[in-house]
Amino acid sequence: MRWFVVLLAWCFSSVGSAQQRLDSLFFKSDLQADLEALKKELIQSHPNPFAFSTENYFNKVYEASGYALDERTSLRDYSLIVANLLNTLRDSHTSIDYSQLQYLQMADGGYFLPLQIERVSNGRQRFFVKGDWEDKITRGSELLAINGVSVDAMFKHALNYACIEGDATEAQHAVATSIITICAGLKKPYAKINRVDVVDFQSGDTLSVELRAYQRKEFYRKRAEREHADMPFPVTLQMDDEHNLAVLRVSTFAPPASGKYRKRLKESFAQIKEGNYANLAIDLRGNGGGSSALVEYLYAFLDTAGYNTPSNVIGKNSELAASRARLFYSAFGDIMAFIFYRNNEDVQSFRHFASLPKGGVDTVYFKQPTRQLQQDVFTGNCYLMINGLTASAAVDFTNGFQRNRRGQVVGQQCLGPKTGTWGNPALYTLPRTGLQVSIATIRYNYDDSFSYDRMGIIPDHWVDCTPADLNLERDTQLEFILNLLKEK
Repeated sequence: MRWFVVLLAWCFSSVGSAQQRLDSLFFKSDLQADLEALKKELIQSHPNPFAFSTENYFNKVYEASGYALDERTSLRDYSLIVANLLNTLRDSHTSIDYSQLQYLQMADGGYFLPLQIERVSNGRQRFFVKGDWEDKITRGSELLAINGVSVDAMFKHALNYACIEGDATEAQHAVATSIITICAGLKKPYAKINRVDVVDFQSGDTLSVELRAYQRKEFYRKRAEREHADMPFPVTLQMDDEHNLAVLRVSTFAPPASGKYRKRLKESFAQIKEGNYANLAIDLRGNGGGSSALVEYLYAFLDTAGYNTPSNVIGKNSELAASRARLFYSAFGDIMAFIFYRNNEDVQSFRHFASLPKGGVDTVYFKQPTRQLQQDVFTGNCYLMINGLTASAAVDFTNGFQRNRRGQVVGQQCLGPKTGTWGNPALYTLPRTGLQVSIATIRYNYDDSFSYDRMGIIPDHWVDCTPADLNLERDTQLEFILNLLKEK
């Protein structure tokens, strides 16, 4: 299993009760002890922490992190130091936990302001509001500042927190945009009522809008209601009879119920085949990854030869790796894996890595492609929609789609290169501060070259949006595909 650890402001998982506040002060000795513990855990658990960086550069940043500490430093300031240190590894699965940073802002009656923001970089970089929970700001209005902090300052701050995979800079900018509202609260804490300065889309006037922020209980309740209404299931299918097009939205490869997920995919392709649709668009925008087995399962509906992914996995055994897969470290789990999953390469790879001595590293090769019945495979024209939040296992799917020339890729750079990504991030809590980070424990390679390409996958057609698109809630990527179909 792999998934991207960046959790967007609209789809965070609830986190456990936090013991600290962001304004809690810590002695320098405690913070240095946490840095030492973090470095030690990285070396013990990450299969190759310096693949996209160098150990020398990491050590320089590590030393500088110690120098940046005051005799008393707040958890808020320390979180930036930790995020910057982890980002030197350029591994999107090894990152500070954004969900905890959001959660801590609402500690002891604190507030959080939910704003959806989109970055548009046509000519110059600007930021626009896609929506707010009180519907006080017109969609497509340009964001200028929150509580007196300029959007440029907020974005720069967010970039210091935003993870990156290799050299996928544009994708990192998408990550930073998605966490601007978190970082705005880190830069200046939210109050019950907050001032948001915008250039109104309709009038063109500069306005100061007062928005109510939410405390913890109300925030999580309203977020759950919105998620239920907006995302009823991670697999959805829409038909466009006018353009002979089916649109399959897959929001994750880590569903809560894989059996129902597989069934929905199978039913979706059955509907596409029964309707004799000649064109299919698969939407992986915002898909943060999950199971490579489900990547295989989906892709096999597009190729009669089936699909095998990854080509190999490099894993390292450690206490941290064991913490996220305890079942495979037990006699019961070993028996269950042998009886029920002896032919499942994913499960058997977990068993193998769990059998290694602590600190042991090994490579497991995958050879069995997933195949669908030939009559179930869609062989028509395909398109794939991606963006900067298409990550981890979704990068795997994108690579297979593009490498096998299954169709045209539309959108923006995704958060990962064509040779592989990291995976199986395990949550690690710094012992003194309680600050949470994730650390990758495996490496997924898409071929056996063992080359570590750094550039994020680029779409065949780069498609952005405009403020008018946001105002009208226009799907520019889908419209681009419709234009391609008209040209045909």
